[in-house]
This record gives sequence, structure tokens and C-alpha cells, in this order.
Amino acid sequence: MTDHCLRLLRQHRRLAELAAFPFNFDLDRAADGHAEPVRLASGGALETVAGCDTGGTYFVCADGSLLYADSEGSAGIIGSSADEALEIVIGLPGWRDYVHLTPADGEQAILARVAEVEDEIREYHGIDAERAELRAALGLPDRSPVELVGMLHTALLRTEPDFLLLNAAEGCAHDLLDPHPRPPLWESVRHEVPGDPAAEPLSTWITLAVDQGLTELARVALIRRLDEIFMDQSALLRPGSRKELDLSPLRWLAGEFERLGDRQQAERAQHLYTALRK
Repeated sequence: MTDHCLRLLRQHRRLAELAAFPFNFDLDRAADGHAEPVRLASGGALETVAGCDTGGTYFVCADGSLLYADSEGSAGIIGSSADEALEIVIGLPGWRDYVHLTPADGEQAILARVAEVEDEIREYHGIDAERAELRAALGLPDRSPVELVGMLHTALLRTEPDFLLLNAAEGCAHDLLDPHPRPPLWESVRHEVPGDPAAEPLSTWITLAVDQGLTELARVALIRRLDEIFMDQSALLRPGSRKELDLSPLRWLAGEFERLGDRQQAERAQHLYTALRK
């Protein structure tokens, strides 16, 4: 865990002001908290350390990873430490415009996109002298945009399962910041089944994941499934019916959450089950 840069920002007002503008990592906004109460599904600690002018919030997690949550219900890890995240935030002004990129896109495409975004920023204010000053003061290396995009991509892929952000009151999950596909649960579970594993019911893989100690992977899959049902209850329609619902998936979800000791999610599933029975 490294937070050297964060400590320097807290100690030196000039550096904090540079981080806030033009790099939109504003320590003063930490006092405002996030737009809504949030927590990690895994139960890990969160420390609010900064915010941005669009209502987003930066959190340091228990292992030092830095999580960003925007004001529209998306969240993701952007660095394995505060120092790494600040490398990305400072080195890639407008970093949110790059979350769809991967190293597989190639150097030419990455550099072209970075040039496009940074030219747009320069139409309104400077970033080059400010970036050089802040990097030097914080002791950050002068990494290429290609390397920084690779670091951002790696960090984003770590968001699930351990850093899934929830609305604390309602229990629903935030979307991912990025569009990159994640492997299905069955790829992480060490078990072979005859035929197509994707055709197996989710319950098969949940049971195996829990039995193998992959609790957070199971929890994420269950929460995502419950959220899907909340958003679209037609997913419960019995085959061939336009009105009759099969509520057994909700009872199963409630039972699985109980098995994980996740009372809030179990109650969510049970409340929806009760409401739809009326």
C-alpha cells in the first residue's frame, strides 16, 4: 500500500490546488462525501479522500486500492494504490474518456485518442506545464499514455469481485465504469460438467463457488442477478405465459444470501418475493 503522493497533497496547498485543477482530484470535496451512502458488498472499509466537479468521489479501500464512483451509479478501481491512481489521473487528464481502451487497441489508436482528448482540454486551459510540475513535485515517473492506459485497464478489471460498490440503503450494485467483458462464473470454478457449461443453471456454479471458498465471486453473481430481476420482472415470467410469474428464483436467491450471511440482500429478495405474491 502506497499513499506517499496523497500525503504530499495533504501537506502542500499548492500541490493540492494543482491536483484539483486542472486534474479534477479535489481533496476539499472529500468533506462533502458521496452523493449517496455507499458501501462495498464485501464489507471492506472505504475512506473518502477526494472528489471531482461532476459529483464523483475517490475512495481508498482497505488494501490501499483507489475506487472511483461517479454520480450516475458507476464505480471501479482505477489504481492498486493512491499513488498509482494519481499517476493515471495526472498523466491522463480526462481519464474517464479512456476506460473503454485496452492494450489490445494498439499504440497508434491509444495515442490518437489521447491526443484528441488532450487537444480538446487545451482549448479551455493548460495541462502540460501543470502536469510536469505536479509529477516532479510528487516524484511520479513520466510514463507514456500507452503504459498509463494499460495500468488503468488492469485496475478496472480488479473491481469485481472484491470492490463491488452498493447503494448502502437499497443494496443495489453500481454499474462498472468500463465496458470490458468479465469471465462468466463457471470459468472461475474448478469443475467440469458434460456439455456446455454456459447452459448449466446459475445455482450450479454458485454452489460450487461457495464450496470452493469463492464467496465474493458468488456474492457478485447473486447481487447482479437480483438487480436484473428488480429492473425487469418479466425475467420471472413462466415459459409461454405473459402474466404468470415463477417466484422460485427469488426464494432461491434469498436462501443463498442467507447462506452467505448477507442479511440485507436476503431481505431484498424476500421483500420482492412478498410484494409480487400479492
